[in-house]
Amino acid sequence: MSELTWGPMLVGYLFLGGLAGGAYIIGALADLFKKDEYEVVSKSGIYVSLFTILIGLVLLVLDLKRFEVAPLVILNVYRRFPESILTVGTWIITGFILVSLMTTILWYFKGNSIVRKLVEIVGFVLGLSTAAYTGLLLAFSRGNPFWTSPFLPWLFVVSGVLTGLTMAMLMIPIFALFMPEAFREFKVLYEKSAVFVGIIGQMEQHCQILTIAEIAIVVLYMGTTPITGILLTGANISLIFYAYVILGLIAPLAIGYYNTKLEHAGRDKAVMMFAIVGQILVLLGGFLLRYVVLIGGQLIF
Repeated sequence: MSELTWGPMLVGYLFLGGLAGGAYIIGALADLFKKDEYEVVSKSGIYVSLFTILIGLVLLVLDLKRFEVAPLVILNVYRRFPESILTVGTWIITGFILVSLMTTILWYFKGNSIVRKLVEIVGFVLGLSTAAYTGLLLAFSRGNPFWTSPFLPWLFVVSGVLTGLTMAMLMIPIFALFMPEAFREFKVLYEKSAVFVGIIGQMEQHCQILTIAEIAIVVLYMGTTPITGILLTGANISLIFYAYVILGLIAPLAIGYYNTKLEHAGRDKAVMMFAIVGQILVLLGGFLLRYVVLIGGQLIF
């Protein structure tokens, strides 16, 4: 695989690709295993997955800086399956986009529920593969010692599911408030504050589990790749790493714990407000994680 060079667009692609896969996983699981009140969560996850993977793909194409010169050259990446990790990833992402689009159409236009759930089973596998691929893309980059830990793909998978769940929840009030006519069921759920707060509480419990898992995998990642010590003592990169840990992991955990008390006290508006703050921090942490991993690899390449 050719050398990866840093760019903000590549960081954005790694972030949005993982988020898209994670959002689809959440949407599929909510539809397959949760009750009717989680229908909006499922729809939000599916809609978010399609939107973010398309944006991420645009960022990747722009980062390659070849589209303007030879627009069709990108088609060559489909030809080396399964020898090239880029080719494998391209086919996975292509399949994921198609399945995400199909699921979005089935949800928005109220298609057959059995067909939708069958598609979601396939999409679950592709979503998981998409989230993992963003880590594998780095792991296969010329054996860079900063990226060779077997825990890096798992770190990106857990972070992808966490950010995907977070974005799916964050978009519910956004759809409800700014596009109520197009997403009426989102508005209905948002206005049923007690029900919505109950869902927020359950989703925050899942987020806490995922956050703790992410912290554990970060420790394992750093322990299995000694050169990651640069994250602790590498001046500017260390500041960003500590910001990721404090703002993206510890602070959301604290907010989730505090929100549990607010929920028990019946302070629904406060729960929703603090939930949004925590969700924004989780998304910031997901982006900073990709930034730190990508930049760290560039510093010691």
